[in-house]
This record gives sequence, C-alpha cells and structure tokens, in this order.
Amino acid sequence: MSAKLAALKLFLDELGIESSIDTIDDRKRVQKAVYLGQIARVDLGYRFGWYLRGPYSTGLTKDYYALADAVNSGELDTQGRTLKPELRERLKRIRPLLDPPSGVHLSQEDWLELLASLHFLQYVSKFDQDKAVERIRQEKPHLKAFLHEAESQLQRYGLLGNANDSSPL
Repeated sequence: MSAKLAALKLFLDELGIESSIDTIDDRKRVQKAVYLGQIARVDLGYRFGWYLRGPYSTGLTKDYYALADAVNSGELDTQGRTLKPELRERLKRIRPLLDPPSGVHLSQEDWLELLASLHFLQYVSKFDQDKAVERIRQEKPHLKAFLHEAESQLQRYGLLGNANDSSPL
C-alpha cells in the first residue's frame, strides 16, 4: 500500500470519518471532511473544484477507491504508522466541527457539504460573503436555513474570516 493511501486512512481516522465509500453519502462525507482537514493546514495534496455537491476532488476519488480496495483485500497496514503530532493536533482541533451542532437538523454529510461549500465559494472562488450565501441559497435550498450557523462555526474554528483575508490554504 502506498504511503499516500496510508496517510489518507490515518487522516480520516484522526477526524473520526469512516473510510467506507459504499454510498453517495459516504463519498460526500469523505470528500468534504478531507477538504475541511486540508484547510486546517493538513495538506494531503488534493485539489478541489466546484461540483454539484460542493468542493470535489477527482484525485481524492481515485485514492479513496484504491483505499477501499486495499482495505477489502487486507493490504492496508497502518500498523506503527501515525501522522506527525502537529498534524494530528490540527485535525483533532477541528474534529468537533464535523458534527452538526445542536439545533442544526442536518445529516453529517449535508453539514459538511454546507461548511465546505461556504468556505470554497469565499476562498477559492473569491466570492464576497453575500454572493457566496446567495449561491448556496440558490443551489442548495435544503441547506440555506443553517448558513448562519455554518459561517459562525467556520469562524469559531479559525477557518473563515473576511473573504479578503489571505486564504488559510
């Protein structure tokens, strides 16, 4: 198994995200969790573009299928391997962000989609806050009721500030 797949598995484990990709929701959860982990300065090298369900990486897709194959075939061996302590700490710090807060009635994967989409639109697409919010309201009406909470949580964890600030990527 490659070091890159081992790093991906350890990264997901540190965030408490299953590496299972059986359903669309599973794959969405992995995509958005990796995006959020990377903006917390644990860069695995995946680059994201805008897609129907928010930030999406084709390279990550390829790797999580390879990871699933390695897990299913028993080739996965992360025994004795760990992420560097400072990277583990960065992921551990944002881990609570990955679960919807009290009062946010969304599944984990929808919550992650909202967080990642809001960040992506402001920092990667360079939309101002109003334009980013409007885009989510139009394209993701099922998430719009929780925009304020998502923005608040991203700011609380230091992942979203003024869109004119330098990007944490």
